[in-house]
Amino acid sequence: MAKCIGCGIKLQTHDENLAGYVPLLVSADLGDNVYCKRCYQIIHNGKRYNPEISDNDYYQKISVIKDQKAIVVLMIDIMDIYGGFIPNLHKYIGDNQVIIVVNKVDIMPKDVHLKKIEERIRGIAFKESLDVLSVIMISAKKKQNIESVLNKIFKIKDNAVKRSRSYRERRINKIRDCYILGCASVGKSTFINAIKEKYLDDKKLITTSDQFQTTMDFIKVYIDEDNYIIDTPGLINYRSFGAYLDYDSMKMLMPKSYLKPRTYQLHPDQTIFMGGLAGIDFIKGDKINVSFYTSNDLYIHRTKTINALNIYETQKTKLLVPPHTNEELERLSETKEVMFDIEDGAYDLLISGLGFVHIVGNNITFKVRVHKNIDVRLVETFI
Repeated sequence: MAKCIGCGIKLQTHDENLAGYVPLLVSADLGDNVYCKRCYQIIHNGKRYNPEISDNDYYQKISVIKDQKAIVVLMIDIMDIYGGFIPNLHKYIGDNQVIIVVNKVDIMPKDVHLKKIEERIRGIAFKESLDVLSVIMISAKKKQNIESVLNKIFKIKDNAVKRSRSYRERRINKIRDCYILGCASVGKSTFINAIKEKYLDDKKLITTSDQFQTTMDFIKVYIDEDNYIIDTPGLINYRSFGAYLDYDSMKMLMPKSYLKPRTYQLHPDQTIFMGGLAGIDFIKGDKINVSFYTSNDLYIHRTKTINALNIYETQKTKLLVPPHTNEELERLSETKEVMFDIEDGAYDLLISGLGFVHIVGNNITFKVRVHKNIDVRLVETFI
């Protein structure tokens, strides 16, 4: 049976309530060049769907990679480099080599050192036991540096064949498969569509949207008769706020344009709210300067710590948004508090799903309140 050109799901014509449905007449008329009902409604009506691929299903799908000779392109959002690494990925891809593609670099201000981010990513990859050949910075949305990724893929494939001394070795060493992996909504399908539009003149675009798991199964895209890349579903990162928020809230967290850092000079006993998602209490410190590298739409509110609880209770879902609904609040109701100390210098506080906070000062102690599952860490600065 043919697959949907938008999401990769196997098409069927017998039950419109099941995944992959397409009317029989449409299937007969268009053949293999058809979108399923779900993709059609996402593209033309903006319909929302709940994610349908569990973690177990996801790992089962990608586990086929470890038994193949393949290239793995791991795509990471530059706003969440730690959360972008798929847990235990090396178990599912085996000894296959990895290209890490860092997406959305076009939104970063010039004071952020991309080289430092690349070095940090390589360090994380080493700890994750990944054999990384290259780290490439791109913007899938603006089609920036896409060609560098393709050139690297072709070079790896060519080198594998050149090392072969016989026809038999060439057959064994030849790499055909190239899988694009990454967490949900990192931009994998947008990246592949950029390739199709810019280099293949292919108008049959993969379905993209700002909701999770638009791609349902593997989608093979031929670059030429010997080379293809494979889009894959995204793994939902439950260490990030994106896993707990609805559409309106997610729209506020996803940067749409170049980041404009917001900077504050703070004193002890002051609190900063990042919408209603995170609160940072500054307990002590000298010359505290903080800059927020987040979506420009995320509301930042400063107040005295003594007033913070009252402001939160009276302004959640009102002034302090996101979240926007009581249902989201319920999902985020179990929280944790994490204490950090900075003796002196500059550090970045990374909050998965929000971005990062650049903190400079001396003898600083501060406390972060977030949902219990959210990854929060203090690292040496990228700036």
